[in-house]
Amino acid sequence: MPRLRRPAVLIPLAALVVLGVAVPTAVAKSGGTLSLSGLRDNALVGAKTLQESTVTVVPKGVDAKSVKATIDGKPATLTGESVSLAGLADGKHVLKVSAPKSFLGSATVTRHFTVDSTPPALAVKVPTKAVKIKDSVDVTGTVDKGAKVTADGGDLTMSGTTFTLHYKVPPAGAKVVATDAAGNTTEQLVTVPTAYPSNIRAVHVTGAAWAYSPLRNPVLALIKQHKINAVELDIKDEDGIINYSSQIPLAKAAKSTFAYYDLPKVTALLHKLGVRIIGRVVAFNDPKLAAYAEAHHKNAWFIQNPNGTKYLYGYNKHGFTNFANPDVRKYNQDIAVEAIKGGFDDVVYDYVRRPDGKLAGMRFPGLKGDPENSIASFLQETQTQIRPLGGSLGAAAFAQASTRPHSTAQNIPKMAKYLDVVIPMDYPSHWNPGEYGVPDTYIGAYDIVRRSLVDWRKDVKGTNCVVVPWLQDENYKGVYDAAKVRQQIKGARDNGIQGWLMWSAGAKYTAAAYSTDAKPVI
Repeated sequence: MPRLRRPAVLIPLAALVVLGVAVPTAVAKSGGTLSLSGLRDNALVGAKTLQESTVTVVPKGVDAKSVKATIDGKPATLTGESVSLAGLADGKHVLKVSAPKSFLGSATVTRHFTVDSTPPALAVKVPTKAVKIKDSVDVTGTVDKGAKVTADGGDLTMSGTTFTLHYKVPPAGAKVVATDAAGNTTEQLVTVPTAYPSNIRAVHVTGAAWAYSPLRNPVLALIKQHKINAVELDIKDEDGIINYSSQIPLAKAAKSTFAYYDLPKVTALLHKLGVRIIGRVVAFNDPKLAAYAEAHHKNAWFIQNPNGTKYLYGYNKHGFTNFANPDVRKYNQDIAVEAIKGGFDDVVYDYVRRPDGKLAGMRFPGLKGDPENSIASFLQETQTQIRPLGGSLGAAAFAQASTRPHSTAQNIPKMAKYLDVVIPMDYPSHWNPGEYGVPDTYIGAYDIVRRSLVDWRKDVKGTNCVVVPWLQDENYKGVYDAAKVRQQIKGARDNGIQGWLMWSAGAKYTAAAYSTDAKPVI
């Protein structure tokens, strides 16, 4: 295959590997000298060299203003004492620098060099069949002859121009780089699809509820009766409280921890019962972090009004932290990493969005691009951190985000690229009358769930993300008895979705609504 040519640019050559060799000096009969630094004879010059280096003429005892340079016999530009090599094509070249002749002689220096700015070919073949999140996997590839391959997190085996990378867990966004003799590089990010269980049956439990045996024991009973196979437990809640004794320095500084449960003990207990443990992290609706930021004059940490004051809305009277800020992002990512290391199987971000209200009335210090891309990139960064630990990543989102992504900055197709599971909050009580043609969403609980999930399945198509709806098992805007809960489950199943997650703010669940055939999902 012929190589594509890349136009050469100005070359700063002083920092090149090929450039650090002493060069001979041309001596004029008058006693003056002319030398070059930054380019040795027979050098191989790659694309990076062309962009970052310069060739410098060093005249001594020679009139600098009279020095001339040619490349391949044609005049070359001299800027001060630097030679411009802009516009050179790949191939062999000759640089000649000389002082004008005098009756006593002249000084001339010549360098032969080759430009190769074409990156090496690199092809990594990623398995298309999903693998389990904690299983090892091999990835194969090919590269140009003579190129070297490096990879993040994978054990490399080379055989000529082919290679194999062995990963202990399926990689997500792992970098593979090929480098040729000229220093040109080609990079590819490798993500192996993982198999997230589609038959999750889970209930949500706050840290406070887990610490209270009259609420915890009925959940344990659901496990023993095989009515659920997973528990979603709060890691960081709507108050910004981390529900165990976090060792993250910022969590300690912000005084945002309260030990409702012992992290390794609770995960060990649930795993012993054969239960998947889903950790819920309320991401950017974080009163604790917002208060700490304001007290320490870190105003870029929270979303602002146009005048720079803290943006407040509705029931949130404490502030919404800024998803575009690197420190805020890192804090939530550090929590995810700590939780996975502590035994959680999944981390699901809730409130991974912008606040309610008109976008024009909000400022996001440091935001580059639009909020939707910033949210998606946050998830992408998190995935690359917890995947090597064997952790899955999920996000909860308004069920309406499928049709109104700009209202929350939750663009589901963009987010799904970096998620193992997405959880639409498909509570009948949260839909307006008439949406999806359902006049009363309490009476039509089955219809609103079934019809709305059609769009969610479309949104994740082409990704490896599984849809698990968050359904309602609490008496909000109606009595949700066993029959009403089962209607929602049937609405999801009639749309081809087997799994579900139940929400009850009080962590009280209707055991009679659930069948006893929940199979293990860890």
